[in-house]
Amino acid sequence: MDNPIAEILAQIASPDPRKRAIALAVAGRLRLHPLLDRMIMALDDKDADVRATAAWALDLLGSPVSVPALVKALYDASFSVRSNAGWALVHLGQRMTAHMVVPDVVDVLRDLRHAEARHMAYLVIMRIGGEDAQRAIALYWK
Repeated sequence: MDNPIAEILAQIASPDPRKRAIALAVAGRLRLHPLLDRMIMALDDKDADVRATAAWALDLLGSPVSVPALVKALYDASFSVRSNAGWALVHLGQRMTAHMVVPDVVDVLRDLRHAEARHMAYLVIMRIGGEDAQRAIALYWK
């Protein structure tokens, strides 16, 4: 591999979802921060496994830039995507500062139209913990 980033980018653009997912997993495992935008874009892939792997890869990168996209992924139809996005948000909230994650996740918790997204938001907030999280759960989780 002369240029691993170029080769991974080529695989991320592949029509084969399995190749896209593997490329995202490798990019995450290698902590290839230059591919952050591609990982975020992959959260909108038509294939659920690709989206789930993108959320997992973003978890490994641990960049606060990914918070809005990960919060949006809490609404995904696939449990695997929601779960991986949720864990990524938990880890970001624990490693960085909860104040960067909790307010956006509280917005999902307040959204009564999406029960599955709300449930994942509840789990994320519970895992992050803290006063803001406890207050949000008391107010919005019924």
